[in-house]
Amino acid sequence: MLMFSIVRFGALLFCLMLLDCMGFAQESSTYRVGSEDTISVLVARHPEFSGDFLVPSDGCISLPAIGQVHVSGMTLVEISENVASRLKSRLKDPEVSVTLRSAGMQRVYVLGSVQKPGLYDLKPGWRITHCVAAAGGLGSGCEPNDCTATVVRYANGKRETVQMRDAMQGLDLTNLSIESGDVVMIESRETMPVYVTGKVKSPGIYRVNKDHAGVMEALTLAGGTLENSALDRVTVISSDNTTRTVDLNPLAMNGKQEPNITIKPGDLIVVPEDVSKVAVLGYVNKPGFYSIRRSEKLLLSDALGLAGGSDRKRGEVGSIALIRNENGMQTRTMYDMSKFLKSGDLTQNPTINAGDIIYVPQTRKPDWDFVMRSLTTVAILMNPFIP
Repeated sequence: MLMFSIVRFGALLFCLMLLDCMGFAQESSTYRVGSEDTISVLVARHPEFSGDFLVPSDGCISLPAIGQVHVSGMTLVEISENVASRLKSRLKDPEVSVTLRSAGMQRVYVLGSVQKPGLYDLKPGWRITHCVAAAGGLGSGCEPNDCTATVVRYANGKRETVQMRDAMQGLDLTNLSIESGDVVMIESRETMPVYVTGKVKSPGIYRVNKDHAGVMEALTLAGGTLENSALDRVTVISSDNTTRTVDLNPLAMNGKQEPNITIKPGDLIVVPEDVSKVAVLGYVNKPGFYSIRRSEKLLLSDALGLAGGSDRKRGEVGSIALIRNENGMQTRTMYDMSKFLKSGDLTQNPTINAGDIIYVPQTRKPDWDFVMRSLTTVAILMNPFIP
């Protein structure tokens, strides 16, 4: 029984040793040598070419017979193969093995737009976000959307750049792994403040990237426009009180943007509502001002419907006046709605524009001079509603 226990213990110890060796072999195949590491180079049957070597900051060690060998950033297997290849000019079929005697301090440089730039001890499995967290987080005023992370590889000097917002999503492709000696540089893009108000989802102050400072970029940061917004009348008011009105419909519909829709620091972007006013007056059931969508087609019959129709006892639909301001002049056009109602004459049912005044008279022969003088005041009142 005792002998059986000893055999079991011996077998268990052997398995543990085997697993430990397997783990070391796996680690040695992936571990990359860095500065301050001490490695042992053993050339079989040639102790004069063997020895222990401390890896300096430049990553090169000096080996007997072959001179300087760059080892930083290489695995132990890669170093063995490199040394063996270079010894072939002196030895026949050299057998070289390289082992790690002691690991130096694993460090990473975190620089740029972080709270505490500097040199940090690297922990296993660290990625960009771990480095930024160790450095106290992003710097003041630096937002993930406005900065990039560049990793300069110590092994080969290669530079890899990703958007910080993408790295923070935690994906391996963007939240790059970090190795000893690497430099992580956080760079903030220059931004400027703009104000966005009106028919947008989230009005407020936003910081726009100066390299792409346009009206659409600001509206995107504000969550986009609402359904009833007038994209053809977006107003940009600058700090010097200059005002520009831009039409974003071509961009929204086919991606074509005017080349001059740029913005400056402190600009106010106003997205108005897609609503204007028309007046329906005279002998109708509900005279007054009515809101219309500029993007929707409104006919004379529709406008009369908004006002509850004409007064059947006193309203004369056979001579309805459409008063419109064109080029600063007030014009009057007469329409006979009875022809449209009876025979469908479309010429008597015109399209109504924002700011139009519709007047339904009492008789076929009203005093139009008096009516027009009276409606001048109405036209003045309509001005605030006319975009």
